[in-house]
Amino acid sequence: MPIGITDTRDQFYRITSLGMNLHYDLIKYKSISIVTTGGAFLNYSRGLLGTGGWPEANNNSSEYFNSLYFGGNVSLGIRINPKNRRLAYEFRPINVQFGNDYFMLGYLMFGIDIKLKK
Repeated sequence: MPIGITDTRDQFYRITSLGMNLHYDLIKYKSISIVTTGGAFLNYSRGLLGTGGWPEANNNSSEYFNSLYFGGNVSLGIRINPKNRRLAYEFRPINVQFGNDYFMLGYLMFGIDIKLKK
């Protein structure tokens, strides 16, 4: 149930994404770098709009949806990559995907990379 909003339907959805990205270190100092990413994606979005439980807001029905989106993405963040460690860490607060049918998605990302070779 939405908190403080009574005139919209409940929304339940999920996105499955497949992408290919290229990462580039803009500025690097020892094991810390400012990294940018560009790439392409394919997203499959599906879910449920409304649960039929808000008759006072005139929302009496449910509607399933599914959509396929494709497009490009960009991001900017910080990578910590110690040379003698098997793990590297990324914090990317700016991630944006732009796609067909006016699709736009922004998100925050924290990642841990496992290096195959030291």
